[in-house]
Amino acid sequence: MRVLFLIPGGAEAQLQALPIAAALAEGVSAQLQVACPAAMAPLWKLLPAVEKVLPFGFDASVSLADWTNLLGCVREPDFQACINLASGWRFDLLLGLSHIPVRVSSKGLEAFLTPLGINAKPTNYRLKLPPKALADAQAQFPEGNGPLLLLAPSKDNNDWPQSNWQDLQSDVQKQLPEARIHRLSTTNIIEQAAQVASADVLVSNNPAVTLLAGLTGITLVDLEHLRGELPLSALTPTAVLKALGMA
Repeated sequence: MRVLFLIPGGAEAQLQALPIAAALAEGVSAQLQVACPAAMAPLWKLLPAVEKVLPFGFDASVSLADWTNLLGCVREPDFQACINLASGWRFDLLLGLSHIPVRVSSKGLEAFLTPLGINAKPTNYRLKLPPKALADAQAQFPEGNGPLLLLAPSKDNNDWPQSNWQDLQSDVQKQLPEARIHRLSTTNIIEQAAQVASADVLVSNNPAVTLLAGLTGITLVDLEHLRGELPLSALTPTAVLKALGMA
């Protein structure tokens, strides 16, 4: 069985779709082709069932030539199904011209996967990262043999105050002097995944990096979950330290 995935969006959208694609590939022995933004292509290449990645922008700047090229790519193979998370008349037309018999929109994932006996929200999928990426991640960390705490602030203006990140780091070092602490700064999705996979604990306020914790099996303290109904600014370093088992 060959299945086409159309996945617009950034890292968070791709990481949410990846376990579903893996479950589908395993559940029905499917070979996958994925159309996604070019920056996300390396992520999909980590999934062995993906035989081809089709870089595509999905935004208003996409040219007619790009759209026609994608149409040619999706019409050539013999696809039995398409999982489409894109919207708009262009993609409706593209799928109409593709002759793919089974097409599932963004609201139909569970309805399509469940009758096949596939869990629509798989929790046991783990990213398999290249050894070189893991080695490069280790090289970025502080030297030593102590546990590695990875900090992942948000990329937007709604982040936890920088003073709180700094206080948390100081508090951890006081409680556990041998701890190694690294703040994630790379925007490359594979480098991010490798750093998360190489850490012992992740403290995150970055939604995409938080998803990476689940896909790599790393212990996570999610600031958005921890704050509950409180404003993020009201969450104290002491509360995070307690969640880490150090207070």
